[in-house]
Amino acid sequence: MSLSNFEKPAPVHSRIRIPQRYNRQPIISRLVSRYNLTVNITAASLTSDSKDDGWFDLELSGNPPELTYSLSYLQGLGVDLMQLAIANQIKSKNTQPFPNKKSNLTRLESAPIKLKQEPIYNAIAQTNRVRLQLCILKNYYHKPIISDLVSHYMLTVNITNAMLNPDIQDDGWFDLDLWGRPQQLRASLNYLEKLELPLWLVSIPDGN
Repeated sequence: MSLSNFEKPAPVHSRIRIPQRYNRQPIISRLVSRYNLTVNITAASLTSDSKDDGWFDLELSGNPPELTYSLSYLQGLGVDLMQLAIANQIKSKNTQPFPNKKSNLTRLESAPIKLKQEPIYNAIAQTNRVRLQLCILKNYYHKPIISDLVSHYMLTVNITNAMLNPDIQDDGWFDLDLWGRPQQLRASLNYLEKLELPLWLVSIPDGN
């Protein structure tokens, strides 16, 4: 039988609640790097300085054994898996809507950066860490951008704040803490710039 006759496993759709104590942990980044998954964030609500838990709606794609291991990993951390549907065969009775709490994520008002500016380019070339704010435009909601930063550019990506409404009526916003080699960071930021996604450098911390 031809390999083309085999269908890819259907994605796992899960709503997860991340305890506040894990808000500074790159949990979603680990799902990509450890379990070779493609993770698309379809909705998110996370505020780093809040006592509330973070929320993410995820679409997880990968080999069934790795998907199983990844879900076990989340449960081991105490991450709640809600409204889980595997291959559309498991239907949750929980109809609670995604929390629409007001986020205090501050959108930066300055102009987005241009990486070709010499001071910025030189600074990124000498660091292993970059903090930035990224705008996810409405037409990119279905593209696993954070996942791509991990799998294609071998970065560790920590989401420190997030605001992504599930109704795709507004642009989404992420505060990201990126870790990697300077050339990896530069290549990943070039990738985001080619997608024409507005981004703002929050800081390039001294010391690596």
